[in-house]
Amino acid sequence: MKLGRYLRLFFFPKSLMHRFILIILIPLLALQVVMVIFFYERHWDIVSRRLALDITGDIKIVTAVIDEAGADTKLPQWLDLMSRHLSLGILYYPGQFLEFGFSKPPSTTHLRHLQGAIEDLGYPYVMRTGRQGGQDIILQLKTGALHVYIPRRRFFTSTVHVFLLWMIGSSVLLFWIAFLFMKNQVRSIQKLSVAAEKFGRGIVVPFRPSGAAEVKQAGRSFILMKGRLGRYVSERTALLASVSHDLKTPLTRMKLQLSLMPQNQDTQDLKEDVNEMEKMVLGYLDFARGQGQEEPQEFALETLIKTCVNKARRLKQDVHFTCRQQVPFYGRKTELERAVMNILTNAGRYAHRAEVSLIKGPGGIVLTIDDDGPGIPAGQREDVFKAFHRLEDSRNTATGGMGLGLTITRDVVLSHGGQIELSDSPLGGLRVRMTF
Repeated sequence: MKLGRYLRLFFFPKSLMHRFILIILIPLLALQVVMVIFFYERHWDIVSRRLALDITGDIKIVTAVIDEAGADTKLPQWLDLMSRHLSLGILYYPGQFLEFGFSKPPSTTHLRHLQGAIEDLGYPYVMRTGRQGGQDIILQLKTGALHVYIPRRRFFTSTVHVFLLWMIGSSVLLFWIAFLFMKNQVRSIQKLSVAAEKFGRGIVVPFRPSGAAEVKQAGRSFILMKGRLGRYVSERTALLASVSHDLKTPLTRMKLQLSLMPQNQDTQDLKEDVNEMEKMVLGYLDFARGQGQEEPQEFALETLIKTCVNKARRLKQDVHFTCRQQVPFYGRKTELERAVMNILTNAGRYAHRAEVSLIKGPGGIVLTIDDDGPGIPAGQREDVFKAFHRLEDSRNTATGGMGLGLTITRDVVLSHGGQIELSDSPLGGLRVRMTF
């Protein structure tokens, strides 16, 4: 099962750089295989055959000299001379006849060619491995036994290996050049991705389109999009400021007039309606204003969470906080504090006890808030993130709140590049898990 997953990751990688590497590497390897099969093997076969023929040609000269010399006393001198000039070890035993067994069949191409060439000489022989990787050949001549030692350098050449190393080296060099070229092309895409990711978190970084024409076009489109979004946010903020003033003023007049009217049950009901309307307007404006007004900064996240827990405790909430390490964080401190307080406030409304844990691991930063309240049904956990959505059973309007807490919290978490999910808590209530 794991092997199949690794193979899928190798042949179908998710990274664009890894895909580029495969696009270069696979044809290059295929070319190397073709060269090895159709050229290297053929070249090696031809070279081995010619070396074997060269050796047997020298041995044939030695046997011819022995046959011509007969009982000449200078034969040992001639054999010694040929041994030195032919780079062969030659020993002749006149009048000696041997009983030959079966030689072990050679396992390599050059030895098979050498054996075939010796068989063509027409003499009974024994072939076996000698010292230092050489070969001992014993030929039975008519007048005696001829022992020939063939050094390894006579039937084996390093030029083929040099060619193989040159082929591999040139392939590595070409692959490295192509890799550097592809890396430069991918770098521009990575810059665009980083700029888009930071812009999504409200961090504006300088960005200049670079790379291929298509990447530059995508970069210019991103800059235009960023400008349009910036103008939209500015116009929306200005509009909301105006709406805030226009709505607050009549509400204030209504509250003043109600305070001057005779106090009875009707005016009391109207006051409650006006207060409720004011809370709705302020909550809506607070939600619609969104994030982006606060500049991001670096701070200690564990200190911020501890501050939120202390605020919850001052409100008579039973909250326990666990964090055994420092967690540096870069973001908008006030917004994140508000998001955490929304979760803790909900836990204080609907539960008796809450536990908060902060962990920094290889996968990122995980903030978990558990409570022992009634929880949220699994089928409604996604709905509670919708603006002004309130549950009608365990978490209803009688407890207060405008249905914006979790909406604002998710908005803040997503703007910081994180994720938020709801699940069942080990305490029996709701678990809110934020992952950055």
